[in-house]
This record gives sequence, C-alpha cells and structure tokens, in this order.
Amino acid sequence: MTKTETFNEQEEHFMKKAVQILYGMLFIALLLPMTVKAEDAPPFEISGSVDTYYSYNFNRPQDRLNGVGTNNFAFYENQFSLSLAELVIKHDPSPVGFRIDLDYGATADLVACGSPSCDPSNPESAYKNIQQAYVSWASPIGLNIDMGKFVTHMGLEVIESQDNWNYTRSLLFCCAIPYYHEGIRANYAINDMFYVNGYVYNGWNNVVENNNMKTFGAQVGISPIKDLSVILNWIGPEECSSASCAALYDNKQVYDAIVTYNATEMLSFAFNYDYGSLKDQSTANLGTLSYSGWAAYARLHKGENAVAVRYEMTDDKDNLMYGGINDANNNGNKINEITVTGEHKIGGNLLTRLEYRYDSSDDKVYIDHNGNPTDAQGQLVLGVVATF
Repeated sequence: MTKTETFNEQEEHFMKKAVQILYGMLFIALLLPMTVKAEDAPPFEISGSVDTYYSYNFNRPQDRLNGVGTNNFAFYENQFSLSLAELVIKHDPSPVGFRIDLDYGATADLVACGSPSCDPSNPESAYKNIQQAYVSWASPIGLNIDMGKFVTHMGLEVIESQDNWNYTRSLLFCCAIPYYHEGIRANYAINDMFYVNGYVYNGWNNVVENNNMKTFGAQVGISPIKDLSVILNWIGPEECSSASCAALYDNKQVYDAIVTYNATEMLSFAFNYDYGSLKDQSTANLGTLSYSGWAAYARLHKGENAVAVRYEMTDDKDNLMYGGINDANNNGNKINEITVTGEHKIGGNLLTRLEYRYDSSDDKVYIDHNGNPTDAQGQLVLGVVATF
C-alpha cells in the first residue's frame, strides 16, 4: 500500500466520521424538544434549515451548469438539488456565549473552496462543514467581542437563501465580496441611531493564513430616521502571494454601501453598491485595477405572500470579478441581471419561491445546448426551504 493510498483512506475515514457527527447533532437537535421539560431546557438555542431547489436554464447548457454569477448557489441545471442543510447551536453572551453553524451541501463546498465539490487538497476543505464557530464576550462597557470563524460583514445578501429577498444571489454577492473570515471582531452601539464595528482577519475566505499580513475591516451603521438604515463597509488591504492565486496582488480593498428603507408595512426597498481595487503584482507596470457594481431591490409582501424584484449592473473592467471570460472586447466583462421572485409560506416554516432570472453580458460568457458561447441566459428556479 502506498503512502498516497494510506492518506486517502485516512481522509475518507475522517470525512465519514465528520458526516456521522453532523447527522448525530441533527438527531439530537430534533430529539431535545421532546425529551426535556421547559424548566430543564439547555442554556442554548438550536435552529436550522434544509434548502432544496430545481433550476431550469433555457439555454440548456451542454455542461448542465448554470453560467457565471448565477451558479451561486443554484449550480446545477435541470435537476433537483440540495443546496444547504444547516444546524445552528448558539448561546447569547451573558457575558460569555458561543455560536456554531454546521453546514452540509454544495453551498458549503462552494463557500469554502470556490467549487460545489471541495478538492481534498484545498486547506479550507477541512473547515467546509463549519460555516461559523466563534466565542463571544459581552463586556461591562457595552463592547461585544467575537473570536473565531464567522461570515463576512460585507454585502447586503447572505449565504442562507431564506434570509434574502430573492432565491438566487446577486452578482455582487457572488463575485465582489468575500464569504467568510477567521479572526476577531468588536461591535459597539453608541446609541439607537449609530453603531461602529471593527474587524481583524487572517484574510479573505480563509481559515488558514496564507501570507504574512492581516486583513482589516470596518463597519458604520446609521439610522437617521425611522425605517431607514445606512451601512458603510470596508475591507482591506488583502494580498495574495502564493501559487494558489490566479494572479499575485496586494492592497486589495473593497468599499460597500447598503441602504434599506421600509416605505410601508408591506413595501420595502434596498440598494447595494460595491467598489473594489487592487495593485497587480503579476505583470510589471499594470498598476491599480478595479471593478464596481450596484443592485437595486424592491419587495412587496402581505401575509404569507411576497413579490421581490432585483436589478443590478456590474462593470468588471479589469477582469477581477469574472476573470475575463471570453473577453472579446478586451474591456472586461459587463454583466447585468434582473430577477423576479414570487414567494409563499406554508405553515410558518416552509418557504417556497418561484423565480425567473435573466442575465446578459457584453461578451459571450454563457453556454448554449450545443456547447457554444452566448451572451445571455434565462433561468426558472423553484426553491423550497424548511426551517426549524
């Protein structure tokens, strides 16, 4: 038996054990409410969700994968798929607490490894089933501190589809910001209208440090009037100096602005803007490269029903977001999308969404049924999410 075979067997054994543990925790989560009395309830909360979908791509791409930006997180075309199964265990700090989010599915792999199937050689694959795991301390002066692995502070949308207005994610969420970090964060609410947060991370989408510097972040939240919220985010300066990078760079920074407004009890609006830049080190004299994009949202809801619309435009002029796929015009990829989502809740904890999405580009970045490149694609997605 070779060393490679021994390593593979050990790794397969480890993964089987990890899945068994995850299933065991899910079983305990379901069993606990039936086995404990209210006065004997554990000092932590347990919740979770199961997210499934069916996606139909009108291009009928030959590789059966939805195109750039839209495979986040509805990856597969013309098949029923599990996107994410999640179990959350948390204890709010009083003054000490913790949170653990255990994830399983193609979404967990993509978040950790950038692919719906993690390569075992990727150092992040060992952490793919742990979306978040951190300890918390609520200090006597009102400063809350968390340390561990947690999702990014950037962007309007989040990993869990039920917490967004649309089922599929925006292009900005896909390709303009990170998903998660390992590090420490501090949150401080100055008053009901104003708060500030600070962050120190290992880097961008990594638990394992891959360079000799840290990445920093900041967030300012303002509520100048009732029902209006403005959040300003920053992250940087990230660098990549290893062979795992598509290109070598330093001083990568992203500025992110989020505005939400509840116009009435039934009608809400949101806006998200991102601007990113970095200093290219892979080729001499390229200087500073950048990308930008914005997304506008509207949602009308009444009772168990809702309709949401999202429109966004992105300009990846230096091929940082999409990597310059079929960049025939030699000016980066400019991709726009519009998404319309109908929503209906059943029994309070079953969310169903029927969604149509249309993406278009100035270059032929998508694939048709003959395997040929094309500049647009339409998708019909049925998403079903159960929560507990």
